[in-house]
Amino acid sequence: MSQKRVLASKRLQTGQLVTVGANVLLWKEDGLHYAFAPSLDITGYGKTEAEAKRSFEVMLDEFLDYTHNKGTIFKELERLGWTVNKKKKRVKAPNHLELLEDNPDYREITNRPGVKHMQREVALAL
Repeated sequence: MSQKRVLASKRLQTGQLVTVGANVLLWKEDGLHYAFAPSLDITGYGKTEAEAKRSFEVMLDEFLDYTHNKGTIFKELERLGWTVNKKKKRVKAPNHLELLEDNPDYREITNRPGVKHMQREVALAL
């Protein structure tokens, strides 16, 4: 059975609760740590892994705020390969195999030594 990993939970100005789970890759390169969610095309970085995770959370918050305020969250998620049901306000992230097929950055990063993989099913509740 698949597990969900919640990365962030944020209450928007409208009072809606947005909960995001995602596959995040963590690695170190040239003295910097990176946290990258390929299904959202969001990257955080820092001098330590903890800083990279905090940076990622800031970028995730900005993404959620911006797309919610512009009314483009469904359009953006579709662009990123998510399955979107606007009527029921449900979305599902692309899985690992879909990301490998569609995302060259993901393919390249997953082949690097020392990359931590956290494979999880993802859902976004709006």
